[in-house]
Order: sequence, then structure tokens, then C-alpha cells
Amino acid sequence: MEYSDLLLAIAPIGNDSFDKEPFNDYLKRVGYLLPNIPECVFENWIYRHYSDIDDYSFLDFRKMQFEKVTWHKDKVYTEVNSYDDNHLINSLGYQIYENSYLAWLQRYMIENSTWPVPIIVFENNTHSNMGKPYHLLEGHLRTNYFRTIYKQEKERLLEYHSVWKVTIK
Repeated sequence: MEYSDLLLAIAPIGNDSFDKEPFNDYLKRVGYLLPNIPECVFENWIYRHYSDIDDYSFLDFRKMQFEKVTWHKDKVYTEVNSYDDNHLINSLGYQIYENSYLAWLQRYMIENSTWPVPIIVFENNTHSNMGKPYHLLEGHLRTNYFRTIYKQEKERLLEYHSVWKVTIK
């Protein structure tokens, strides 16, 4: 199957609608097309953010290898980056403290001192326009909140956090 056809084939039925197919049905239907992608990554990146996967499809999902790692909070803060000025991971974190009504993610991160599912980062040593040494692929809002907590009350965060590290084979 051509890569462009694969990208179309993995689209969730009803994507961007209230009738989007349930994740378990989706995984049964398309999971075999990308057997290298862990279920957690499939759900929290490909399925939930399918409309945005073109942002990183040039990396070729078929060639990605995933390793679930545990990183110290200092490593997450200093080594996970985004494009140029890190605007995408530094712009929304203020919301963690400033909203009177805390959304589920804000509440989760404040109460648990980590994120509910690992962020996904690409070990980047080849793309000059992307963050180095690790470029954030998925988990921008979680990373925004993490970075704000880190700057304001670092001791609140757990010492270690789960991360999906992506390399290209």
C-alpha cells in the first residue's frame, strides 16, 4: 500500500464529528496497518488527533519505533522542545492556575503531579527546523501545563514521568 493511501486508510470513521467510531472499533479496523504503533499511542495521537497527523507524517509512521521511557522532570523540561522559540509548549501553561473552573486535564495534573498518558517525543538529530534533542510530537497542552508547574513550583511535580520516545528505523 502506498503511504498516501495508508494515511487515508487510518482515518477514523466519522472523524471530526459527534459520530466518530469508538476507539476499540477503530483499532480493530486499522491497527494491523501500523503494527509498530503501541495502542496508547494509536489512541492518544493517531485516533484523537487524526486531523493533525499531517504535521508529522513526513517522518513516516511505518518507520517509527516507540519506547516507553521514564524521564526525570529536569530532563523533560530541558530536553523536550518544539519549533524555534518553543511557543507551542510555552504559550498556554498559564491556564493551569488561572481558570476558576479547572478542566479535567488541569485538575488531573495538579492532583497527580504528572500527566495522565505519556507525551510523545521524537529523538531528533536530523531535522534542523525541529526541536532538539527531542521534538514534541503529541502532548502540547500537557507539556504546557508541566512547564508552567515546573517554573512556578517544581517541587510539586513527581520526580519521574512517562514518555513515549520515537526513533526512526
